[in-house]
Amino acid sequence: FILTLSLYRKELYVTSTKRQKMGISRTIVEAVRARDPPGRFLEKDQTTCLWFDIGDKKAIEKTSQALRDSAASLRKQISE
Repeated sequence: FILTLSLYRKELYVTSTKRQKMGISRTIVEAVRARDPPGRFLEKDQTTCLWFDIGDKKAIEKTSQALRDSAASLRKQISE
């Protein structure tokens, strides 16, 4: 997942519109799921201690958050 994130230039994400950022996140999720074997986005159920797939919507949200976190540090570096 992190390797896939690094394939996208951080500068591109920082300068993108909100709609473009969602598209980037969606593309990353699709790329992870299209791998062989397919990548998954998992969450642990605290009751059963079993892992389950969180689905595309939540995976896109988590990917967007990871990109935002990364972009914040890049913005800070650029402003210095």
